[in-house]
Amino acid sequence: MLFRKLGLVLIVVLLVGFLAGADETEAVLKSIKGGDIFEIAKAISSPEMEGRLAGTEGYNRAAAWAAARFKEWKLKPVYGQDYLQPFRISYNEMRETSLSLFLPAEKGKDEPRPVELEIYKDFCPTLYSGFGDVETEVVFAGFGISDEELGWDDYRGVDVKGKIAAILQGTPQVEGKDFSKYIERHPKLWIAKKKGAAGLLLLQGAVVSGNGDYVEGLPMAMVGEKVWQSLFASKGYNFEAVRALCRDGHHLSFSTGVRAKLKSTGVHHDNAETFNVVGMIEGRDQVLKQEYIIFGGHLDGIGPWPVLHPGANDNASGSAVVMGLAQAFSRLKMPPKRTLVFALFSGEELGLHGSKHMATNLPRFPSKPLLMVNHDMNGTGNSLVVAGGKAYPEMYGFLEKANEKYSLLQNLSASEISPLGGNSDYAPFLAKGIPAYSNWTRGGRGGGTHTADDSIYFVTPKIMEDIVRLYFAAAYEFANR
Repeated sequence: MLFRKLGLVLIVVLLVGFLAGADETEAVLKSIKGGDIFEIAKAISSPEMEGRLAGTEGYNRAAAWAAARFKEWKLKPVYGQDYLQPFRISYNEMRETSLSLFLPAEKGKDEPRPVELEIYKDFCPTLYSGFGDVETEVVFAGFGISDEELGWDDYRGVDVKGKIAAILQGTPQVEGKDFSKYIERHPKLWIAKKKGAAGLLLLQGAVVSGNGDYVEGLPMAMVGEKVWQSLFASKGYNFEAVRALCRDGHHLSFSTGVRAKLKSTGVHHDNAETFNVVGMIEGRDQVLKQEYIIFGGHLDGIGPWPVLHPGANDNASGSAVVMGLAQAFSRLKMPPKRTLVFALFSGEELGLHGSKHMATNLPRFPSKPLLMVNHDMNGTGNSLVVAGGKAYPEMYGFLEKANEKYSLLQNLSASEISPLGGNSDYAPFLAKGIPAYSNWTRGGRGGGTHTADDSIYFVTPKIMEDIVRLYFAAAYEFANR
């Protein structure tokens, strides 16, 4: 009889604790407000942070500000008492990028025809450009790939020594040949240098880009449609047709007959210190707390040149979502059974450096990562695409239930995610065999990625509130299962 009474008492105690926990999570869920998350994104993208280029004082101010919030919310440090995980990085302090084109002289005339080009509209700097000032002919070299093992050379039949090479984004699609290592542009830059190119035009659109390698003495620029049409029209070629033929495996490299003047100046910082900002909420179960979920997003941006880039949607919004989740979970008196880790990465725009560093140097406690959830550009629109939801359906099931229960997002959808790599901070974790999601919003209008117009005035508080509420509710259940 005594054991029976004790059993009933235990059941009552557990039931009361369960109901109290449920009431608490509901209260915290309701406390998540879009206006609070918006203020976080506003602070991160403020002029004081100077565009948050990794390695700069502007980024360091943003990291210190975020670390102070983690301390205020009583998160536990993971890598050091100041919440900062340091590593080294190289970056360019850009001063100037200019590009001019000169078409061949018309019949009967001596002077080449200048093409008026506008920065941001027709060309943009690369943040990893080598420095130099060169004026010479432009040579088109396909995808810019030269690989003996693959039996492939886009530079075959042309000489780019002392010339400006122009190359396409992507790779050929040829059966039996694996070009996957050239999906990223990094190796192509070194190939151009090895071939003797004096400059490089990347036919990928006029957008500021930081994802590449600094190649000393090789000035570069990202160029848009006006430039590539000018290069090809001088020969009477159609750019889209040539690109399609190259993609199908045809070698179509040629001298364009167009001269270009390309200039890039600045200061290269080869060994700067930067930081990931990482805090955690320890799980309450003595065994299960060794398992953890990482919520991450990149804190860095592309800096103050040629104009200040606020980086509000990309990615103050994702950072604000991660911090909003950290703040919400910190309000719980009874945390989930498993540990939650919150990471703000540096160096994403320069090549995923911060997430690579963390994925290679995972915390010793907790010791078993279950899932990495990446938040990138979460500040506009009314719907959410969870890349990886189809690949790792368990957590996604909790997301669907939470979305239905609380009527949050107008549209929540899942897609596969490639384990081969990607352009955001989930990729290094996938490469280490850790399941990962990446979240992008859809349906809204932003000011323009990597432009001065990516400002806080385009960020929508409601979508960030919905995402934080969604992941708070779903992750609480997932971490308690």
